[in-house]
Amino acid sequence: MPVTLPSKPNTEPASARTRSRRRRKVLGVVGVLLATFTLSGLLTACESTALDRAAVIDRINASRSENGLATLRENLTLDLKADAWAGRLRDECRIFHSNLADGAPQEWRKLGENVGRGGSNDQIHTAYLNSPGHRANILDPSFNQVGAGAVWGDCNGARTLFTVQVFMRS
Repeated sequence: MPVTLPSKPNTEPASARTRSRRRRKVLGVVGVLLATFTLSGLLTACESTALDRAAVIDRINASRSENGLATLRENLTLDLKADAWAGRLRDECRIFHSNLADGAPQEWRKLGENVGRGGSNDQIHTAYLNSPGHRANILDPSFNQVGAGAVWGDCNGARTLFTVQVFMRS
């Protein structure tokens, strides 16, 4: 199965310091509540399995280590953003980028995103590394946190893995 990967450059905020502390606190609490509870009040789980998500992050950090870079710390908020986006990509059976700031932690200073689909996590990661824009995100020394989503679906009759990697510098 071919791998499809659009590239999106890193985004720097115009003025991240202009947000008020109160707004950040309120949005943070709302985000945690929305991520934790459905409208019916039941706990929800991410669609990505812990093993699939860990496999994505492990490959990122292995590539960084091989290139002399520090590993990235997993960020739960970024995991939730990436997971939700991977689910949407699966549901629409296509890949495209999210609005990076939507759902990102308020303390971000720089964001990057990789989205892809293919037959396996190894196949997609290899394609990311062979794409200059995606490789740049994985190996950007300024990033210090990452979130990942990896959701399986049936796309045009083929079992397909959709992955989303969201990178952040705080």
